[in-house]
Amino acid sequence: MRRANSMRLAPRLTGRRGFTLVELLCALTVLAILAVAAAPSFSSLVANQRVRGASLDLASALVLARSEAVKRNATVSLAATGAAWTAGWAVTAGAETVRTFGPYNGITITPSAAGGLAVGNDGRLTGAAMTFEFAPSGDTSANSRVCVQVSETGRVASATGACT
Repeated sequence: MRRANSMRLAPRLTGRRGFTLVELLCALTVLAILAVAAAPSFSSLVANQRVRGASLDLASALVLARSEAVKRNATVSLAATGAAWTAGWAVTAGAETVRTFGPYNGITITPSAAGGLAVGNDGRLTGAAMTFEFAPSGDTSANSRVCVQVSETGRVASATGACT
């Protein structure tokens, strides 16, 4: 004969584990509503970061052109690679291309003067000072713009807002 104690069965769980389908659908609905509410703010953040990244690239290209001019004891140029600055730009020393930057989509770049600029062997611009205004395409607010200025001495400065 068998004893009743030797035939023990595994205890059954009395509590539920996991999510029900209704709970899962409610959580996904709340997540979708939050994502739709955050999307416009996120797109402006992405546009502002594009502007900021392109302006930092131009500032670093200007510093590179200045240091290459002093290092090579020669004139180094910075010019747009296409019809517009949004196509990118290149730092060149004579026939040699030192470095290229770009292209930049979704932004507008407005230089204060047509053409590029040249840095002499003393680190100063050979022409007049220039400013470059960066803005997201189609955006008119001043707080999403970045102004990059290069003085006659070759000093590069960047500021948030429209160029004055």
